[in-house]
Amino acid sequence: MHAKVNLDEIDVRELDDGVADLKSVGMELRPQQMRPNVWVFEAGERLNRHYQEEQEELYHVLSGEFELRYEDETDELVAGDIVVVSPEEIRQLVCVEPGEVFVVGAPATKDDGVVVEE
Repeated sequence: MHAKVNLDEIDVRELDDGVADLKSVGMELRPQQMRPNVWVFEAGERLNRHYQEEQEELYHVLSGEFELRYEDETDELVAGDIVVVSPEEIRQLVCVEPGEVFVVGAPATKDDGVVVEE
């Protein structure tokens, strides 16, 4: 089995939490072993500080500028940068300049994230 989609063909969904918008790549392609999405950010928007129970996450910056904050350090990310984060590491993605980030979590575990209060 295989599936193909172009990002320009995927509608942007506004999420209830108002954190960022989402292009649900996984809903279009229906992969079995991973959860791919493209997050669409405006400057200042951020994901919650969190870790995953099982999922390793890959972040690929498609456009814009971001900070990926951990407990003791911050990675500055620009278009083309790719980062892999282990499940147990606390992280927060923060948008510096508007852009899009392709995020893949594996295995395909639904609602695997655990929010960490600030």
